[in-house]
Amino acid sequence: MFRRPSKTTNLRAQLGAALKAERLHEALDLYELMEKQKPAEPRWAHRRGDLLQRMGRKSDAVIAYERAVDLYAAQGFVARAAAMAKLILAIDPSKADVLERVDPQAARRLHRENRALIVTADEPPSADTMRARFSR
Repeated sequence: MFRRPSKTTNLRAQLGAALKAERLHEALDLYELMEKQKPAEPRWAHRRGDLLQRMGRKSDAVIAYERAVDLYAAQGFVARAAAMAKLILAIDPSKADVLERVDPQAARRLHRENRALIVTADEPPSADTMRARFSR
């Protein structure tokens, strides 16, 4: 069966070519498109921030990094969110409020909830676990 490549895969290939050829403005546009296609994915905001910082646009990089902090924290990646927050503070020390967005208790709660849904090879999943897993 023929499977069409996804738009994101095509954008990734274009992005790779643009970065390799040092076409930074084109790469920036591609990162923005990828963020629009997958708005819950923190990597694109993170990488867009890296590119903006590389281009010398530090205030725009801070905005992109703030978005990455929010997304990483919302998904329970506290360590990454904290690392992004430290990077923001290194660029702009007046952004101390970004550390307040990283809530370790909420991340632990999210992790515990998801851990209950993980099925291991040692024990078969219970009916409640399967129901919870597929009700999302």
